[in-house]
Amino acid sequence: MKKITKKELIEMFLNPEISKLNGATFMGIDTLTDVKLSGGKNNPMQGGVQKAVVGSSVMIFSNKNSNAYENMVERRLIAEGKDPKSFNLSPRAWGERIANTPLVLHKNEYYLEVIFLKAGETSFFYNGKPIKKELIQGMPEKSEGGEQGGLDDKVIIRTYKVSSIARITINKEVYIICD
Repeated sequence: MKKITKKELIEMFLNPEISKLNGATFMGIDTLTDVKLSGGKNNPMQGGVQKAVVGSSVMIFSNKNSNAYENMVERRLIAEGKDPKSFNLSPRAWGERIANTPLVLHKNEYYLEVIFLKAGETSFFYNGKPIKKELIQGMPEKSEGGEQGGLDDKVIIRTYKVSSIARITINKEVYIICD
């Protein structure tokens, strides 16, 4: 187990000599994210709710030779007996993907873009104290995602703000992310 700063984590993904990452890599990730609630400023819980997810499995990809997301959607369409040409990759809705890395830069913040494989254990906190999900006012509905050419087994992309990442595991090496 190794402690690294957020800056070191970013550098690890920016510099392939440090990360030893090439193409697609499987990774474990633990996150602590702020939850945006409906109701705006009138919601008394707004700004106080966080979601912790421990033990998720994801795949990071550098897109050096082709787009891993596009390839995965097309492979799944073929497996489902559907036309892979029915899927057209849209440009990013926000941020700029940094070439040959899994990082996105948006408004001077770094984000890690991943393909989500398996969710970890989820818990919620309100003002730092555990809270049951059903007690949170204005909790957003679960998003179904895009059409992906009619794909049933959707490829889920998540983009985590680097400051929301608490721990990652790459190639059996565990990194605790600190300030």
